[in-house]
Amino acid sequence: MLVRGVTRYALAEGVRMQSGDIVEVGDKGLAEIEFPDGAALAMGAGTRLLAVSMPRGKAIGGNFYVTQGALKIAGVKKDTRLRFVTPVFTLQPVDGVAVALVAGGEGSVFVESGEIRLDAPPAKGAASAPVRLKGGDFFTLKAGQKGVVAPRPSQAFIGALPKAFLDSLPSRMARYQEREVQPRQLELATYAEVEAWLKAPPDIRRPLVKRFEQRASDPAFRAALIANLRFHPEWDPVLYPEKYEKPEADAAGAGRSNSPPATPARK
Repeated sequence: MLVRGVTRYALAEGVRMQSGDIVEVGDKGLAEIEFPDGAALAMGAGTRLLAVSMPRGKAIGGNFYVTQGALKIAGVKKDTRLRFVTPVFTLQPVDGVAVALVAGGEGSVFVESGEIRLDAPPAKGAASAPVRLKGGDFFTLKAGQKGVVAPRPSQAFIGALPKAFLDSLPSRMARYQEREVQPRQLELATYAEVEAWLKAPPDIRRPLVKRFEQRASDPAFRAALIANLRFHPEWDPVLYPEKYEKPEADAAGAGRSNSPPATPARK
């Protein structure tokens, strides 16, 4: 599924990604994004991803927010600028191939080759320094705990990966260089379908207010916004604009003249 603007679409092979696109892979699905420089991003079943920014022109890179799922990042070169933010850690591939799993407040990364930079949130109040992972390194992190680096991936990690991730990612971009494929439009997105993004960290969710503001006129969407307002308080001005209107000037004060009183005439 693709959410573009406020509308849901059915994805099809060859659709060109845009900044702001939300991709949700089905429970038995697999999707792949290919970049002009040969880099590729595969997403396993259940992956949910927001393309915060996609490359423009000759720029190579992208910024993504992933709430959950399995990722394989391959073909990354030194001048590629990719960044993946998750609830558990932030990944910035330097080069090579890496695989990651994020679910339930836990995350793991295995670097098949090359290098990746990983930033983790503070553990128990102590700031964490960025971690440089190289080929063969396996990193695991549980929420609120310090990450652990091992020399090889665990069997549980390997068993949880999509089988397609065990092989090289195929490239199909050449088939669509001269073809424009449009996704099939379905219907307007419901609150439940974008809830995870509206409850994301502030820097992710706040820009979405303007995007989904028109949906606040839908009774069901509005009711869900109100019920969950504590998770996204920035919607309060949209839902209750009267609270943010400037009070009207005092009627008596507005009618007063600023001119000095007239001097009484002498007899």
